Amino acid sequence: MPSKTLKRKPSVSRFAGWLCKILFTVLAINQIGVLLNLCLVTGSDAKINNHQPRPGAHIQKPKPWSADDDTAGVTLQELRVPPYVMAGAKNGVVLDCLYSLRPKSIGLVVAWYFNNSARPVYQWIPGEKPLSIGIFRHRTNLDYKVSDNNETMHRALHIINPTIELSGDYRCVVSTYHDEDFMIKRMIVYSPEKKFEVFQHQVNNDTIRVTCLVTRVFPMPRLTLFNNSITDKQSFEMINVMNDMNRSKDGYYNVSVSVLISEEELNMQSSLDCELKIPDTPYVKRKTYVFFPDPNAADQTYPPMMIFSAITIYWIFNIIFN
Repeated sequence: MPSKTLKRKPSVSRFAGWLCKILFTVLAINQIGVLLNLCLVTGSDAKINNHQPRPGAHIQKPKPWSADDDTAGVTLQELRVPPYVMAGAKNGVVLDCLYSLRPKSIGLVVAWYFNNSARPVYQWIPGEKPLSIGIFRHRTNLDYKVSDNNETMHRALHIINPTIELSGDYRCVVSTYHDEDFMIKRMIVYSPEKKFEVFQHQVNNDTIRVTCLVTRVFPMPRLTLFNNSITDKQSFEMINVMNDMNRSKDGYYNVSVSVLISEEELNMQSSLDCELKIPDTPYVKRKTYVFFPDPNAADQTYPPMMIFSAITIYWIFNIIFN
């Protein structure tokens, strides 16, 4: 009779062995995952760091230049641009750009820009003739030399005939193959008034209007009226004035200021001052005006000599024809 195979029950020791193998396998898998993650993170950080600039690479300021420094470059020391100049100045105006070149500097270019122009209005490269562009083409003295040094002689911008449209910001840019520096300053080309007058006219029976008018002035001026007090011997700025302004097509301003005055406030010795100021320039001008309660009466007043002549002529005709 065939023998039956008996199934052995797993022993405790065998079960413990399986359990240990499972634990070791789980731990091994976990460690492998940690190692892989660490490797990936490290590689990613290395790639990002390779694309980042070095700390301070773009904001580090150059060291002050000294005579012992043999590096190439340029330093702009001063920009001499007058804050104002009168239009049509006889000798023109010179704008100078002072710089120093460090040893081994090559490729020097001096360029002047006006306001927000993208292209320079004046440019000079040593060894070549200066160039002027745009509205400066016929306004610049290209033969002007600020020095006899080959590296600085044509650095300055000499404007022959300054006019009001040349008011604005001037930027000098000095560059080499290795460095660049610039400065900006503003210049006003001002033009005094063509006409400056003070007059009055009758508004009604007891009121007159006194007006101060200036024409063709640049930039826009400030007009102020002052009432000269005889009793206090002082001048007071008048209030409640009316201002009027218009600008011509060629850029000049026509400005007036006026005030209403009651005849009760006037006397035969009353006077008024009109002050004209052009901002940001030293130009100041005053005009004094003596006004009368009745302008028409003032117009009809005859000088004593005319009265004497009329009386003399009357008596001569009277003697001849009588």
